[in-house]
Amino acid sequence: MSTLSSGLKESIPAIVTLAVGLFFVVSIPSQIADFGTDGLSGVSARTTPYLIAGAIVLISLGSIITTLWSHMRHAVGTADQATKTHYGAVFLAFLAIAAWIILLPIIGFNIATVLLIASMMLIIGKCKWWQIVVLSLALSFPVNYLLAIVLKVYLPSGSLFD
Repeated sequence: MSTLSSGLKESIPAIVTLAVGLFFVVSIPSQIADFGTDGLSGVSARTTPYLIAGAIVLISLGSIITTLWSHMRHAVGTADQATKTHYGAVFLAFLAIAAWIILLPIIGFNIATVLLIASMMLIIGKCKWWQIVVLSLALSFPVNYLLAIVLKVYLPSGSLFD
């Protein structure tokens, strides 16, 4: 199998995700009415869906490009080596997301998200403890600030802290 076709085969999930993202970008105007903005900012009802769909498209394109680039730069080897899926890690990631959903109203967005990111990094492995701490805090609190202060979308603070 050629390097390019092997790269395309590995990119199938990203290609499907790209197609879904493009579908959402195209379908947003027909699904969400635009009542304009409140005059204070340029944010409308379509802003967040466009941001999410745009991120899906950009990340998918990045994944496709990096996969193809790595296959063009490095020969795969003499035999096709299938990447072994670690189903235990996939199951643990599912449990971590389920725990985040359950804990979110109890302990709040910030703490639940810090725990989710830390657990995902532990599941993925190969991370130093300081990377886990820095990335967990660097992703949780700025997202909360962006949503609460900039976009005025308030996230759960947790019933333990009420």
